[in-house]
Amino acid sequence: MNYEQQEAMTSIQKSLTLLTLGEEDKEVVEHVFRNEWAPVRDLITDRGSNLSLKLVCCMCSVGPPQSVVIAIGRAKSRIFAEVDEKGRHPLHYLCYYGAPTFAIVYAAQCHIAALEKKDTGKKTPLDYLFSMPWEYYKEDKEVVTLELQKCHSLKCYDAESKLPNEVALKRWGHKVVIEERIKCFMVCSIECISSKNGEVEGGCLSDIADEIREKCDNVLDEVGKNGNIVRLDPYRLGETKFAIVVKTQTKDDCEAVYKSLCQGSLGSLNHGDVSLGIGCVYCNESIGSHTLQELLKEASELEGKVKETLESAESTDIKDETGGQNRNVSPWTESKMSEFTGKDFYPDFAVSSGSLDA
Repeated sequence: MNYEQQEAMTSIQKSLTLLTLGEEDKEVVEHVFRNEWAPVRDLITDRGSNLSLKLVCCMCSVGPPQSVVIAIGRAKSRIFAEVDEKGRHPLHYLCYYGAPTFAIVYAAQCHIAALEKKDTGKKTPLDYLFSMPWEYYKEDKEVVTLELQKCHSLKCYDAESKLPNEVALKRWGHKVVIEERIKCFMVCSIECISSKNGEVEGGCLSDIADEIREKCDNVLDEVGKNGNIVRLDPYRLGETKFAIVVKTQTKDDCEAVYKSLCQGSLGSLNHGDVSLGIGCVYCNESIGSHTLQELLKEASELEGKVKETLESAESTDIKDETGGQNRNVSPWTESKMSEFTGKDFYPDFAVSSGSLDA
């Protein structure tokens, strides 16, 4: 056993003294003790939505391979948003004990709102980061501090709904897309619509944002069961406007998200007299940030047509006369960007810099 393995064992054993794990979690930990990460990834995938917060905290604190951290996010997309009985997110524990830069930054990016959440001891993850001496991965602490301060100060999320905002959408990147072989994109433009006077009261919007985020998580768990990679990223673009960027490996998965999320849960969402107008555009090809903005523009145009149809209709019922598709959701429409399908794809930043490594 080398020094790094001994360090990992010591670190996880320290975590186990404070976190009581269940029997199923202990099976995973046994492989971690032996530094056997392949079966750990398999068990994480098998556990899926049953993956426990305590197990995740233990694993991330011992420096697992990046593929294991990513596997955690794939198996249970909302795990980094969960809290325990002490009001702590996984990020609290990682900033308390210390962990590799990738694990901490990944946890923060998955649920950036955790940076401002106080536990029962009135401490945020940043409080622990600044005050606790790390016994392990001390060499990473300076970089982690800079990265988390950057995340916190950019404020790339809406303060009330805790969803990424338009700034975050414009900074949308490509690296994960290329690595995960994403082939199909869908952009959903969403606007809150009142059936009474066209004006939506601001008090309900944070509740609607919570429901949008929750329904995205539910559909992600449902569609992702086949083992393919599926990403659903909701954004809040204005007082009453939202957007969802869907990234999948197959066109079939993208259509499944449209049916389950757009025509299903979001299309039927009602909050008092408020429902959602939804425009959906897909592109069966890799895209860059400029083409993402074009997709959003197309989706917004479809959402506008949906809104006009609803406002001119005599009935306020969002179901059509046949009881089929919701009238407040546009058809699943292929983007005009499809004319570029089949051409070589290079990220926008790579083309402008002349280097694919930029």
